[in-house]
Amino acid sequence: MNNQFGARIVALTISSLAFSQPVLAEDVTCGDIHWKPQILERFAGINDACQEVVVRDGKNFARFEVKIVRTKTDGNVTVLMRLRDGSRVEATFFAPRDFEVLSTSGQTTFRMNELSPGDVLDVYIPQSRIESESL
Repeated sequence: MNNQFGARIVALTISSLAFSQPVLAEDVTCGDIHWKPQILERFAGINDACQEVVVRDGKNFARFEVKIVRTKTDGNVTVLMRLRDGSRVEATFFAPRDFEVLSTSGQTTFRMNELSPGDVLDVYIPQSRIESESL
C-alpha cells in the first residue's frame, strides 16, 4: 500500500471512532463501492481490505482493520491491514505530530506514538471519500 493512501485511511477517518455505534448498511457491501481510480492504482487490493460497509449518522463508511506494527518518533507508522480472507498486508504511512486517535468510547485520545505494537484499530472511511463520482 502506498504511504499516502495509508495515511488517508487512518488520518481521514480514525476520528470517526467517536461516532455512535455502527450499524451494518443494508444491501451495501464493499463490492458495491466504485473505488476512485487513484486509490485502486495505489492499492489494487483495497476491496479485499474493506471488511464491511456500516452506517454512522446516516452515512456509509467502509470499515478497515489495522494492527500497529511500529511507530517511530519521525512520524512513520507501520501497520498490517487485515484482508477479508484473514491474511494481512503491511503498509507504512506518515502521521503528523498532532495526529490523534480516539478510543471507541470517544473519551480518550492517543497520539500515534502512544500506541503499542499489536494494538488493533477499526478505521472507518466515509464512502464519499473513496468512491468515484463518475461511474
